[in-house]
Amino acid sequence: MSLVGSILNIVVLVIIVFLISRVAHFFNNTKNKLNEMDKKIDELREFISNQK
Repeated sequence: MSLVGSILNIVVLVIIVFLISRVAHFFNNTKNKLNEMDKKIDELREFISNQK
């Protein structure tokens, strides 16, 4: 019975590590997208100021 419990604990640990990894990846991707949007907004502002 302790072998089954140990295997279940390892599986749960792997699932938890995987979920933490996915959440970290999501936040990192969101940060990259926000930085990309900031760059585009700056480019638009520069373009508009050059039009005048």
